[in-house]
Amino acid sequence: MHVKEEHKPLLKQLGLKDEDFERFDGKFVRYEHDDQKGVRIYDPYYETSYDEYIGIDGWSAWSAENDTFMSDILKKTHEQIQITLSGRPKTSDEEITEALQKKFGKRPSEDPSTEKKQAT
Repeated sequence: MHVKEEHKPLLKQLGLKDEDFERFDGKFVRYEHDDQKGVRIYDPYYETSYDEYIGIDGWSAWSAENDTFMSDILKKTHEQIQITLSGRPKTSDEEITEALQKKFGKRPSEDPSTEKKQAT
């Protein structure tokens, strides 16, 4: 599907990148334009870099709506994750290995399939 040059700036406002325009096949990824509403994309499988909400019908919101619902939610979530993780000490791989060995009693080099053969 050909993306018209005059529509590319509107699509970029939705968060699309130049390489996304190659994904427009007219079937699974396409867009429509309206003089009043702007553009919206049909991308039910999130094939493009569009990261806002896509409805159950596969269509995004119109660009004139400036819909940032999903990114607003995710921004707060990402901030909360960083705050939570910053207060925790970093666990080393050795500490994790030691804790697993203590809990399960096996060394990572032991092959459980050979133990069954030896036991029989």
